[in-house]
Amino acid sequence: MIPVSFLRGLSYISAFLGVMSVLGVLAFHFPEYLTTPRLREVYDVSQVRLLLHVGLLASTLVGFIALLCGGIKRYALLGMCCTLLAWIGGGPNVTIEGPVRTASFYISLDWVLIDLILIATLFMSIERVARLKPDQPVLRAGWCVDLTHYVVNHLANGGLIYLISLPANTVRDALDINNIAQLTSGLPLLIQVLLIMAVTDLTQYWVRRASHRIPLLWRFHRIDHSVTVIDWLAGSRLHVIDILITRSLSMIPMVVLGFSNEAINIYLPILALQSVFIHCNINYPLGRLAKILATPQFHHWHHTKDRTYRDRNFSVTFPFWDLLFGSYHCPKDESPSDYGLEEGPIGELYVTHLVSPFRAIPDAAQNASHIG
Repeated sequence: MIPVSFLRGLSYISAFLGVMSVLGVLAFHFPEYLTTPRLREVYDVSQVRLLLHVGLLASTLVGFIALLCGGIKRYALLGMCCTLLAWIGGGPNVTIEGPVRTASFYISLDWVLIDLILIATLFMSIERVARLKPDQPVLRAGWCVDLTHYVVNHLANGGLIYLISLPANTVRDALDINNIAQLTSGLPLLIQVLLIMAVTDLTQYWVRRASHRIPLLWRFHRIDHSVTVIDWLAGSRLHVIDILITRSLSMIPMVVLGFSNEAINIYLPILALQSVFIHCNINYPLGRLAKILATPQFHHWHHTKDRTYRDRNFSVTFPFWDLLFGSYHCPKDESPSDYGLEEGPIGELYVTHLVSPFRAIPDAAQNASHIG
């Protein structure tokens, strides 16, 4: 007998693939508005067509199984209807006539499709090797809302990059950084990347620590801490305001110090991978390296329901910042048993997460933290 939770998961997957297939077809019809200019230079369109074709077939198959075996019919039907609409719209065979111009505003739909497939395949494979919680299913509680966060934040990639870069560009334009830029951009590429990782992680450390201390910031940051089951997808649960605050401030030293574009372009995917890695459901000890590079065990303590330990481990990349400032907590061979918020869940709908910071919340939730 097929578990009910598994059939529900198939229904959600069918709906997700169906909707994404429709969006993928639209991206072929309107590539200037629905694809990322810099990303178009990297991938082959034929590969994207193949990916879309596989998604259409998978959505149809999964939706049919869910309908036949008792899944959630409305989601399975949604998936199959969207798949049919995508086929009617041309499927993977939509022709693109002439060169694609670059629009002033775009939605990074291609980035969602490609990144999700690659990241999911990589980290779901890693989690199969040495799972911290062996009984935790892939389609665990809360995965739908976390996937929604993932997709929405990636779709808004173009607008977010613009907003995130505004403070850094403003500070750069107000200062004379030519001398500093000549010095830093002339350093070996590896040294530049390591320096970027260090200074941005230090900035993120203090922004995150402030988010635990200042009630207004905690209202947005608590969305990240509302996740009750941790895996590679859990790191996507971030309020858009929390993203803008943390990333825009962490970008200031990177831009002001004048690092080369090559170093920055190497650093950004490293940060993305590291941010996913530290949430993984894996138990793989790194020995002494664990105090140099942040690990899942280190970061999981940051998500514990126990406030005593939740207000620790603010670093994303280098734990030595926590060691230096007295907020390090990572006992050997121990991991937290409970994740989430002390005051309880805030709901498992994306809209609920989006509006939650603007609603009245319990007193316990407003008392962000008591550490200095």
